[in-house]
Amino acid sequence: MAQPRPPSRPDQAVAFSSARVPERGTAVDLLFRRHYVDLVRLAYCVLGERGAAEDAVQDAFVSLHANWARLEDPGAALGYLRSAVLNRCRSRVRDLVRERAPRPWRADRLTQDSSEEEAVRSDEAGQLAAAVRTLPTRQRQAVICRYYLELDERETATLLGIGTGSVKRHTHRAVKALGTRLEVAP
Repeated sequence: MAQPRPPSRPDQAVAFSSARVPERGTAVDLLFRRHYVDLVRLAYCVLGERGAAEDAVQDAFVSLHANWARLEDPGAALGYLRSAVLNRCRSRVRDLVRERAPRPWRADRLTQDSSEEEAVRSDEAGQLAAAVRTLPTRQRQAVICRYYLELDERETATLLGIGTGSVKRHTHRAVKALGTRLEVAP
């Protein structure tokens, strides 16, 4: 039987044994302290807005707290949080698409960006994040799970609710598209 992959940062891992599951408040507090920053980073990778990312993560923790009694395996709480964050990010992206639908006239089209904003936008990390945000949803999620969260194909498939073959396909297409957009040699 295959051994589970150790977390990439053991000091950050939270595992609850079935015999010693802390009470809801303590468990959620422990998860919050150890994983909040990483979950905000995950949400930021998808949304590109810090405030929206923090809102998505906070909503996920509120949901976990409210639904703690329904968790069959408290050891799956981190997976629940990641899924909840990604679901909230998907909802936010849908809202943004509706909000940004073309309108005949918008005042924000008349303003120019400041030189500071242009400098930030030209930053390599900003370019990569922008390129990742342009990917189709599944490709973006697969790339974030595989390369940012460092999940293997099976873990990514489980988190996204798709097959491992789909993870491979979405990841391959995303990397190819990013290479083209960023003009990176293979």
